[in-house]
Amino acid sequence: MTSGMGKLSTWRDGLMRRVEGRTPGEIAALTLKTLRHTARGFSPAAARARRADQAFDRRWGTDTGGTMNLSALNVARDRALMGCGYQASNGVALSEAMTAAAIDPARFTFIDYGSGKGRVVMIAAAAGFGRAIGVEFAPELHAVALANADRFAAVGGASRRCEMVLGDAGSYVPPAGPIFAYIYNSFGPVILREVLERLEQRAAAGEEIVAVYVNPQHREAFEASDRWHVLADREDWVLYRPAATPR
Repeated sequence: MTSGMGKLSTWRDGLMRRVEGRTPGEIAALTLKTLRHTARGFSPAAARARRADQAFDRRWGTDTGGTMNLSALNVARDRALMGCGYQASNGVALSEAMTAAAIDPARFTFIDYGSGKGRVVMIAAAAGFGRAIGVEFAPELHAVALANADRFAAVGGASRRCEMVLGDAGSYVPPAGPIFAYIYNSFGPVILREVLERLEQRAAAGEEIVAVYVNPQHREAFEASDRWHVLADREDWVLYRPAATPR
């Protein structure tokens, strides 16, 4: 009985923390996101994702699987409302987009905006990118990603260690040099536009930029103006290059 009461107390405390200070509209939006997140967990796509999770983690001894709602994480409330829950990408889109872009990955810095536990960052490092960086704003996910990066390097997953950055994707300043940006619908159009603005600034300064947008729910952020060109358009990802990027 004590254990059951303790779990109930923990659940209650967590619920109070998630709704504390929120307006009725924010609570309604949070509830809708939670329901959608739960429903996705029962879909065929979710079952395939779980199998991919298990295969990757069995091979490397990492922890990249599962899903998580942002309301369960210690993140800024206003930014959480503009983000999406955690679910790892399996890296298929990255491989396909690299082929479509016809790039030499060794010349590029790979950046995963909203990198979660870091799986795609590790896949990018193994694919030979000059640098592989993950940007994640949830401290809990970032801590797991750091452990995963250590484990991946220790077992020879890649010759270069992944770089995991704790920070907000919209305010992250990318390093100099050619950039391959990976965005897996981790956030809504507000943060996405912030990310794109910084990439556009780099492109305007003469840097080579390529971006792949996976599960492109807000592609209007790219296409509402003439600042980005579509290089390849597939069922579940779109490859872009800024109009200002040198050829």
